[in-house]
Amino acid sequence: MKTYLTSVFFLFSLCLPAHANDDRVSFVQGGFKYFVETDSTVCISDAGLEIPLPVSADSTLVTPSSVCHEGKTYQVKYIEPESFGLRLEIKCLIISEGVEQIGRRAFNGCLNLADISIPSTLEYWGEALFEYCSNLRRITVSDQNEDLDSRDDCNAIIETDKNTLIFGCTGTKIPASVTTIGQYAFRQCCQHLEQIVVPEGVKRIERWAFSHCINLKEISLPASLESMGYGMFNDCMSLESVTIPRNVSEIRVDRWGTHWNLFAGCYNLKEVKVDRQNRTFDSRKNCNAIIDSKTDVLVAGCGSSFIPEGVKAIDEFAFEGTSIPAIRIPKSVRKIGSGAFLGCRSLSAISVAPGNPIYDSRGDCNAIIETASARLLHGCSRTVIPNDTKEIADSAFYMVYYLPPHLVIPEGVEVIGQEAFSATKLNSVQLPFSLKQIKERAFADCKQLYYVDMSRCSPQVGFFAFYGCETLNYVNLPSTPGEIDETAFCKTPFEALWKKEMKQHE
Repeated sequence: MKTYLTSVFFLFSLCLPAHANDDRVSFVQGGFKYFVETDSTVCISDAGLEIPLPVSADSTLVTPSSVCHEGKTYQVKYIEPESFGLRLEIKCLIISEGVEQIGRRAFNGCLNLADISIPSTLEYWGEALFEYCSNLRRITVSDQNEDLDSRDDCNAIIETDKNTLIFGCTGTKIPASVTTIGQYAFRQCCQHLEQIVVPEGVKRIERWAFSHCINLKEISLPASLESMGYGMFNDCMSLESVTIPRNVSEIRVDRWGTHWNLFAGCYNLKEVKVDRQNRTFDSRKNCNAIIDSKTDVLVAGCGSSFIPEGVKAIDEFAFEGTSIPAIRIPKSVRKIGSGAFLGCRSLSAISVAPGNPIYDSRGDCNAIIETASARLLHGCSRTVIPNDTKEIADSAFYMVYYLPPHLVIPEGVEVIGQEAFSATKLNSVQLPFSLKQIKERAFADCKQLYYVDMSRCSPQVGFFAFYGCETLNYVNLPSTPGEIDETAFCKTPFEALWKKEMKQHE
């Protein structure tokens, strides 16, 4: 019995040699490329899109178990990472006996792939193996495999000892014996999946498990569920309603300690309910959000959420990527986590209740201001930056598409934070005399930005500050510019002029 199996690439990479500068002996034969690993084993890969694969008349690809080259026979043990991507001619895939390891994204984007057979010898599994294989409906694991199975003709791959479903598809029916749905299990491969029932007995659903199931409208979660991973429903844009079962006591954070909203990109999600018998979380006052009952922290919300009075904190990324149109911060809120409203493209109104001791929206500015520091934390399409603002915080207007095209930053602003205006549709920006610092990627990927007036200030400009501003032709610099990172204008039309300017001052 093998001791472990994982879909995490980090562990997989420990099993395969790293080839940053690939100088392995290789040869092409029969439509495949082979890399010699040992005196008797090889890795296999696609030989290139221009070389036909040996698929049969019914579009079946069988990976070879061995190959003879220059009088020597090699056993095929490994399938290279990212090796057979975008091969539209494959409809049926048979991994031959003898293959022990398959690299991450090995069959990524094989859009016509519908049927997979897994051998008894497979031991190690790279993440996102069949990502974007949206027509996949049938998965079969050899009955002799000691580590994996597809019990009950479930059309999924299950880690036998742990009863963990590690890969599913549109045709999957989750067996009642499964206790965990693994990370990335249905991610990117179930675009046609419209509804799914997670059976009683499942206790854990790992991170990103159903992410990018873009047509998933209904999901039934069992009363047995105890733990949910971050990003679990990321970009399930058709999902309409979710009920958190009574035994869920953990909504996990990532390894860096950052919450990811369960519902980022769920633009049609209108109802989020927590079972009334749940002792850890609640959705008080029908707020359509998940609140930690003991700490009064709002953990995750959706497009129809409101923040009820009594909530003390809004967690990091709580509303990230949702379609929420308006926000009112109640008097009780004492902390708003970073990225709480990141990427809320539909957001057009923000207010803070009078009497909140930490935050305000002075002058009906449609923004959240940290009162003591005069720092603008979150803005929206209708924000008017107050004249007494000292700092525009990191990601304050990130992906806020409908800002006024000609932005004038008012006098008094000293710092523009990381990605503060990144990925917006600004046309021009006028910076104030008071400005001292533009942080990293502050205006990166503003594709329509063509003019920046920096003539009245000499700020320190961080790396990639204007990266990817494809139409930025004009930057009006002062006679004595501040310290500007050499990458500040990278990937802009202004880059060549800026490099010329730097050479003249060397």
